[in-house]
Amino acid sequence: MSGETHASSAGRPATWIRAFVAVPLPDEVKTALGRVQREVQSSLPGDAVRWTPPEQIHLTLRFLGDVPADSAADVETALRRAGAGIAPFPLGASGVGVFPTEARPRVLWVGLRGELDALRRLHAQIARETATWGERAEREFHPHLTLGRVKSVRPAGVRAIEPALERVNAGDLGSWRVERVDLMRSQLSQTGATHTCLAGVPLAG
Repeated sequence: MSGETHASSAGRPATWIRAFVAVPLPDEVKTALGRVQREVQSSLPGDAVRWTPPEQIHLTLRFLGDVPADSAADVETALRRAGAGIAPFPLGASGVGVFPTEARPRVLWVGLRGELDALRRLHAQIARETATWGERAEREFHPHLTLGRVKSVRPAGVRAIEPALERVNAGDLGSWRVERVDLMRSQLSQTGATHTCLAGVPLAG
């Protein structure tokens, strides 16, 4: 629905954007994640997984869905409130796994290490401050980096995923310091999603 125009309550057309809040990753971590993707992909059928382009991998904190374009400044203000009491903190990427289970893999992910309590506080404050937009999350927050989503449900493809992950070298994929969160726009097309940063909001603890 990104970029779609609707009639507003005042009768004027309103443009909506598909938005989410994320922690950006440094280029060296994205490069390491791309290497993991290639290692896993080499052991899987070609159509088993729809891989996230490494340059678009990010740590999602909240998906807002369709937001009125003229509300972007208000969302940015809400994010500034959310980050006001949290100081920058370190995170690292390591380990691989699947959601929801190894028997029914749907998402391939890389895990996180570091000050996860600070990350959870940041997530909780963002969820509270941006409650006006998006739907209430029903599931517990499990911080991760999405490598790809399983397309093939053929038994052979599913069975190949677990051993492929066991063989990959994902012990330490880099670390960084979380100093800001980004308000992102996602534009969907037949070739995939394009992400654009609308605003970078620094943590100010």
